[in-house]
Amino acid sequence: MKKRFGIHRYSRIIILLLFAALLALIRPNSFPTMNNLSNVLWAISVVGILVSGSIFVMLLGGIDLSVGSLMGLSACVTVLIIRHFDYSTAGTVLGIITAICVGIGAGAVHGFFVTVFRVPAFLVTFATQSIFLGISMVITNNRIISCLNPPLFTAIGLGRIGFFTFPIYFMTLIALVGYFVLNKTVFGRYVYAVGGNPEAARISGVSVKGITVLSYMISGFTAAVGGVVLASMTQQGMASTGAGYETEVITAAVIGGVSLAGGAGSTQGAVIGAMLVGLLNNGMNLMNVPSTNQGLVKGLVIISAVALEIMQNKERTK
Repeated sequence: MKKRFGIHRYSRIIILLLFAALLALIRPNSFPTMNNLSNVLWAISVVGILVSGSIFVMLLGGIDLSVGSLMGLSACVTVLIIRHFDYSTAGTVLGIITAICVGIGAGAVHGFFVTVFRVPAFLVTFATQSIFLGISMVITNNRIISCLNPPLFTAIGLGRIGFFTFPIYFMTLIALVGYFVLNKTVFGRYVYAVGGNPEAARISGVSVKGITVLSYMISGFTAAVGGVVLASMTQQGMASTGAGYETEVITAAVIGGVSLAGGAGSTQGAVIGAMLVGLLNNGMNLMNVPSTNQGLVKGLVIISAVALEIMQNKERTK
């Protein structure tokens, strides 16, 4: 039994390494280069940031479908404030802080409706997905708002230290903090407890409502950070900036072994899932797979990952 558990624990790392080795064999001149590796990590950095916060909600058995539109709203808020203050450093700091407050506030609203009114998380976040997108369209007049300055803002998404850009370091830092919180703190243990059996957790004295609200606030925080980073990477704010990112986050989480039923999963697994998605995208691009077929491939990968997880859960239960 111990041997099986060990294999399961490191299975996704093994899959990641094997997949990378396969791509290196198929495209030896283009894939295994430091420049391509940096590009892959840069491309998945925003998804890595988002999934490091969304996993708290998923571990509770919930879901946050609004992360993409909330990320877009945060990007628009940041850019508009920076432009309003004539691209000053103070305006940049204020814009970032305001965007993060918007994200945390949105998460608190989600948690409030889920815990107080007991509205399913799917419905709440599905509704706010449209609301956040609508607010973004109103404040930007549904236009692309460019923001090429100041250097402090553009450095967030395009600056680099060594081979890697700042978004990769942000992703790593947030993932490490998420790992620490979930594995080394009482709050993290409570998240798993509530996700595994909320009634048992409540009887044990755990504040289920408090844990739920805080988890949604964390998801909102990382969505806002992702929005700021993406706005800097693209040097613009646009209502549809985060369109589709909620799908990428769910894909990364599922491939990374996070159970949508709650109670099972890890930050490192979710980030590895994001890396696998990034490698898959990169591999399909290097092999000139038509963009019309890439969605099909991703769908098959998700189904395979879910089937594999169910099989492994049955094996562990036996």
